Amino acid sequence: MNILLTVEYYFFLFSKALIFFSMSISKGRFFEKQAIKHLTSKGHEIIFKNFYTWCGEVDLITFYQGRVRFIEVKYLSKTKLIMPIDKIDLYKVRRIFLCISYLKKFCKFSRFQVDAISVYFKNNKLNFDYTEDLRLY
Repeated sequence: MNILLTVEYYFFLFSKALIFFSMSISKGRFFEKQAIKHLTSKGHEIIFKNFYTWCGEVDLITFYQGRVRFIEVKYLSKTKLIMPIDKIDLYKVRRIFLCISYLKKFCKFSRFQVDAISVYFKNNKLNFDYTEDLRLY
């Protein structure tokens, strides 16, 4: 009987974690869609959304001003202490560059850059901060 309670308890914890995970994914997809609307209004042509490879994932791949742009979308509900762009670490930028090197095996492009767009609420209004040319240093 004790084992049964333990299994039920772990199932309960797992289901709560799964619900939280699916809610965060749907929230992330919503803000990615808002970022896409913003970028297309600025002239970006969307090539891929959520491009997955063995080495990682890139949120958006666009074409803008003659360059292929690999864009990471970040959202934070509260921006009092940090901005969403501050959550992109060196590890994530390296993974994006690994995705680029993998993609270059199949697609021919020479001009590219890694950008980020932050989506956040300020004064009950959706705001966007676009940061160009993230680097590994």
